[in-house]
Amino acid sequence: MTASGSVDRLLDAASLDPAHGVQVVAFDRLASIPFDPGIALILLRAPDNRTADAPVLPGRHARKTARDVLLALYPRGHQVRGLPNGEPTPLEALSDDQLAGRDWLIPAVDPLDNLASPHGMAAISARLRAPDGCPWDRKQTHASLSPFLLEEAYEAVDAIEAGSAPANLAEELGDLFLQLVLHAQLGAEEGAFDLTDVYRTLGAKIVRRHPHVFGDLEVSGAEEVLRNWEAIKAAERSDAGAAPSPFAGTARALPALAASREIQERASSLGWDWPAIEGVWEKVAEELAELHEAGADDAAEGRDARLHELGDLLFAIVNLARWMRLDPEEALRSANRRWIERYEWVERLAGSRGQILTDLSAAERDALWNEVKR
Repeated sequence: MTASGSVDRLLDAASLDPAHGVQVVAFDRLASIPFDPGIALILLRAPDNRTADAPVLPGRHARKTARDVLLALYPRGHQVRGLPNGEPTPLEALSDDQLAGRDWLIPAVDPLDNLASPHGMAAISARLRAPDGCPWDRKQTHASLSPFLLEEAYEAVDAIEAGSAPANLAEELGDLFLQLVLHAQLGAEEGAFDLTDVYRTLGAKIVRRHPHVFGDLEVSGAEEVLRNWEAIKAAERSDAGAAPSPFAGTARALPALAASREIQERASSLGWDWPAIEGVWEKVAEELAELHEAGADDAAEGRDARLHELGDLLFAIVNLARWMRLDPEEALRSANRRWIERYEWVERLAGSRGQILTDLSAAERDALWNEVKR
């Protein structure tokens, strides 16, 4: 029984045929249970006449009230009806107290009219790929979309590192999510997988790799979590009959610094590491000396040796960054941006003094650079 009677009675009051799909969710569970706005929703009143004065709902929308959740998922002006015989009312006209005080019918909406729903983008991507859809989208393949996936990921990282406004970061994450949706749409057209498979595979993997959260395993801290993560991944590869090497899954498309860091983190989780950071400093000094020695040979045939030693030095520096809990990719991106900013300041400073950089001597350019740096 529900707070106001049986589910059958609610269905009759809402004039709903369950064969067409219906969701029944309690008011105080609304924020913690995923539901589809594309299917009719019966919202049950709060138990014991609880009102909006109760604590904010926990779960996926921990900082939102029930009304906030509904307004984020349904379009403005969406007509809802109190059960059993209420008049249609715009959703935004209702308060949390009113929503908590009785049962409500919230009719389904078309995904294209509900862009805040995770189902909206799936409908949009299917429309783009339809025979009368967008010619550009229709010609895309997994391979042709791959560069955009990387580009959008980098732009999202740029927004994070630049401290962009929340709305800008949300937009960049949306651009990245679009790429995931488009790949899922291609998979659906091929009959290989769809977005639900992406959700299911990801959810199962995260639950499986967090036995300390979803199981009984106890861990002492983040480092043990990482060791367990790598051990579980190794077991997964073994069960799948994949190569037993813990490094077999390192993505070849990763930037070299990021790949090097991942390799060394995996090696460390297997116990293949220096006992203290002093050994890493010594290794960096050793590789720098070897590169200096190899660099003395300017002959063309010495290039391979210089390349080899430069790679060893970079690998050692990445390991040093890992020991210092720094991201070498982030550090180098920051250095790149800092250099460009300083150059632009030097250019402006020279211009303010009527100087042209290309006409200045090396010493004069260095003086400007140091002035800006200070």
